[in-house]
Amino acid sequence: MRRVVGKNVVEFSAEQFDEMLDEHTAGVVLDVGAGNAKHAYHIARAEPDKLVIALDAAKDNMQKVAGKTKVSPAKGGAPNLLCVWASAEKPPSEIHGVTELHSLMPWGSLLRGMLGSDTDMLLGLAKLCVPGAEFLVTLNLHAWRPPVPEVGEHPEPTPDSAMEQLAPYYAEGGWTLDAARYFGAEELNALATSWTKRLGSTRDELDVLGLTGVIGKA
Repeated sequence: MRRVVGKNVVEFSAEQFDEMLDEHTAGVVLDVGAGNAKHAYHIARAEPDKLVIALDAAKDNMQKVAGKTKVSPAKGGAPNLLCVWASAEKPPSEIHGVTELHSLMPWGSLLRGMLGSDTDMLLGLAKLCVPGAEFLVTLNLHAWRPPVPEVGEHPEPTPDSAMEQLAPYYAEGGWTLDAARYFGAEELNALATSWTKRLGSTRDELDVLGLTGVIGKA
């Protein structure tokens, strides 16, 4: 797989991944569509015993945070963070053992996939996870106000419509949608993403729908 380390991209083998996995036994968090990887970095700093993977199809956005993966924790580094240059549609097969999957404010093809347009993407991501891995997907509802091309014909989801319409689609991909609810300001701030800060600064209120559940069967 292609690992981003600062401004460099290096090949990272399955053996190297397994070594990192063995060193971090508290679980594996995969942030899909990680953007600038700040959410993944926040988790990595808060939970150093976990292996945290930031995966995004745009490598340049991750460069700044990726430069901190080789810095000692005492100086703000996160050696347990792995920044991977890849798309959600074609995640590296070397990744495995994921216990928690996040996809926060997905956009582009990732948003289309999370809304019901790409079961293969969900199946592919599920293969990276252990049975019973938890997932969190947060949808920026302002993408429907007015609708952006990525949402297609999908109407703006509500907690009820998500359980009625998205849950069956997720089930086809091996994901069980257990709950859908609106996130409050405190929960959004806790996600520590640049998207939430940027979007929140331009509106009086940021409306976000959170989807939670498990992947596979425990």
